[in-house]
Amino acid sequence: MLFIRQHKYRALAFIMLWLAAVAAPAHASMLAADKSSAVIFAYQRIGEDQTPQVSLSLETFKSHIEELKSNDYTALSVPQIVTALKKGDGLPRYSVGITFDGAWTSTMTNAVPLLLEAQIPFTIFFSSDMADSGNPNHATWKQLKSLAKNKLVTLGILPSTYAHMLNLSKEQNAAMMNKAVARFREETGKAPKIFAYPYGEVSVALKKQISTYDFDAAFSQNSGVASSQSDMLALPRFTMTDAYGDLDRFMLTARALPLPVTESTPEDSILTQNPPLIGFTISPEIDNLSGLSCFASGIGKLPLNKLPGNRIEIRPLEAFTDRSTRINCTIPEATVTPGQAQEWRWLGMNLIDPVVYREDDAAEPAETTE
Repeated sequence: MLFIRQHKYRALAFIMLWLAAVAAPAHASMLAADKSSAVIFAYQRIGEDQTPQVSLSLETFKSHIEELKSNDYTALSVPQIVTALKKGDGLPRYSVGITFDGAWTSTMTNAVPLLLEAQIPFTIFFSSDMADSGNPNHATWKQLKSLAKNKLVTLGILPSTYAHMLNLSKEQNAAMMNKAVARFREETGKAPKIFAYPYGEVSVALKKQISTYDFDAAFSQNSGVASSQSDMLALPRFTMTDAYGDLDRFMLTARALPLPVTESTPEDSILTQNPPLIGFTISPEIDNLSGLSCFASGIGKLPLNKLPGNRIEIRPLEAFTDRSTRINCTIPEATVTPGQAQEWRWLGMNLIDPVVYREDDAAEPAETTE
């Protein structure tokens, strides 16, 4: 099954490259959003064959590291990226950040040594309850604090319990957040500065609640490139799992560019009607939208209505049936030199139906571009 999924993705990547070859380029010069932008990856477990839905094979992860080391990427810490985004400072092209959701033993054993050896900075987001639990599958506070002494390592927090925050009350979420922040302060003597939403699920109300904490940034799992124009309370990340994390996809996303938009609808990620009315206005800096395509997980390619003023409206023909439906929109960027690999501008949304819950929702929602 894993081979079939990877083969399916490679076929999709080939189709995207073919579409780029026949489509007019989106824009041939740097956009304002490009100056301060970076691709941030989200991993969970590394090398756990029994949890493929949230894991990436060790062999594939090694290929990611080799790619980062052998080509013209600049691996930066998440705090460096966040600081640059907030100030609007320039970042090198192909700036990349590495994050992990959960301090799982497989991550600590398989991924951490490779990253330290390669001198690649990374961030670990973790739940305080798991660090307190003594669970052999998760790192302890002692292990985490020891690791954080290395300048390459940043610790960030999840809520004290990894839970669907959109299904909980404001009071329940506050209790989890307060506990996570308090335990971090008690153990490290510092306040946590970065936060990640469980399952990448974000809403307007939840962002408002998280804004009351002294975080420099919070991270979702919407596909896309973080830029100075991004919402600092929901910075996008590309998730990497066995199904959607092979080297081809890693390279495709690591070289992605922002697709700057305004007036996005729906304003909230929580669905109030299904199928939803989706729309956004693309920056006028992009003057050719002929190559724009949008895909929804579980559905496939979506019909687009291109209106005057770079307005795009999407009216899905069928209702979304999953709790989390990923919308990914891409447009080919003009190649700079002959023979250069095609690059893509990327916009992602994650639309949630909180009423839908299945047992496998305890795993990370799969991401797709089809």
